Amino acid sequence: MKFIYSCLALLLFSQILVAKEFDVTKYGAIGNGEFLNTELINQAIKDCHASGGGTVRFPSGIFLSGSIQMLSNVTIDLDAGAKILASPNLEDYDDLGIKSEGRSTSFIWAKDATNISIIGRGTIDGNDMAFFDEGVTEPEWEVDYSVIRQGSDFKVRLPDGPLKTKDRPGMLMTFIECENMLFEGITVQKAPNWNIHLACCKYVDFTNVKVLNSLLVPNSDGLDISQSQHVHISGCTLIAGDDGIAISPCADGFCDGEARDITVTNCTIESRSAAIRLGWAKSRISNCVFQNLILNSNRGICINGRLGETIENIIFSDLIINTRLHSGWWGKAEPIHISEMPLDNSYEDAELRNEHPIIQNIRFSNIQINSEAGILLYAFHPNSIRNITFDGIDMQISNGKFQQYSGGNFDLRPSKDHELSVFAHDIPAFYLKGTKDISIKNYSLKWLDEMPDYYTNAIYGEDLDGLLIDDVQLSVPPETDHPEIYLKNGSNLTLDEKQQSVQKENIQ
Repeated sequence: MKFIYSCLALLLFSQILVAKEFDVTKYGAIGNGEFLNTELINQAIKDCHASGGGTVRFPSGIFLSGSIQMLSNVTIDLDAGAKILASPNLEDYDDLGIKSEGRSTSFIWAKDATNISIIGRGTIDGNDMAFFDEGVTEPEWEVDYSVIRQGSDFKVRLPDGPLKTKDRPGMLMTFIECENMLFEGITVQKAPNWNIHLACCKYVDFTNVKVLNSLLVPNSDGLDISQSQHVHISGCTLIAGDDGIAISPCADGFCDGEARDITVTNCTIESRSAAIRLGWAKSRISNCVFQNLILNSNRGICINGRLGETIENIIFSDLIINTRLHSGWWGKAEPIHISEMPLDNSYEDAELRNEHPIIQNIRFSNIQINSEAGILLYAFHPNSIRNITFDGIDMQISNGKFQQYSGGNFDLRPSKDHELSVFAHDIPAFYLKGTKDISIKNYSLKWLDEMPDYYTNAIYGEDLDGLLIDDVQLSVPPETDHPEIYLKNGSNLTLDEKQQSVQKENIQ
């Protein structure tokens, strides 16, 4: 009798499990890459949600679809060989009814949902080239050619892109004010715009996710974490034409919040723009840790203050950063870029209130850099970049094939004043302007090649309040006689006593 009851219980349990799995092919979905499955996929999700939750399964096949709305307590599970392919037709995309930075449509999306997951060994494909002219590039943005070293020869060049866009959808995947989310094992590729965007979400894990976007597609960010909290990214591979991971970009219009308590570990990131970007945003960014990463990009790490935000309490450690000059994209091969600049006319009001962005309490440690340009810290408002520590930086600078097209410039885009967007400037290995309480310790620098004549000092600082340089091994470009350290207009400076090659001007 016990055996019979056990069998009945097992049978009932198996029926419950079956009832909680919703195979899209049982709804009539066809994985031939041609049949449009939008209504069938969404119906499976609605039924799963209505049953109290469960799994919507995609077996192997290519399932063409328009927009898919995720609902609470639903897991999408993609078998190996399964692909959800985004429609090439714009009329197949949902308009979310709200807009941020001009984006209002999305392929896979959710709002106010909880307990949602996308897992498995399959792929979500954004069908990027349906929305681009291959082989045609966009012009440079926010450029005044009269102040650039190359003048009008400073132009976009293939094969670096970016490609010229046709009309295209907004985000590939958008999640607004959602909680308790998991992305695991999946591949997300060929996004025609932002890839995965979290706006004001909480408790989100990305584990072993691959983002494989075209390096030629503008705005194809890997992960955009806007005003979201408790987000953990680990073991991921991110390849994106634009930023690899961007913290707190452009959720205005979607929601209000702050970005905090975010960790990124054990990832590789490749990008034509910044591998990691923090800011700009109108909200605070704090308590972030980036550890055990390999970055191959134009800018390695970019921290932008533009809209009155505070960015603070950030740790970067155990990184390899490889950067080179690219034509057509923001950035000039800076392995680390921190800048604070006016962005738009809203700044006039902020100036009257004595408000501007603050970037503070940031630590960089144990970092290997191979670059074609230097580290840059540029504060438009004095002391707005402060308490920044560099400890254990091993840096090598080499020449590159795009120097003649875009080298010898600082790139501070976006900037209200286009004369300060991209402009000719000498390139030291470490540049500081308007900063307060910067510490550079255990820093070594080598120049691997002869460099163009606009490469100068190991460390150049101006308008400084508080600078510590200790235990450094410096050099200047071969066949040049620049001082290794050049400092002007500063106070409260402490230099390595062993350092002999120093030039000072108006230092108190």
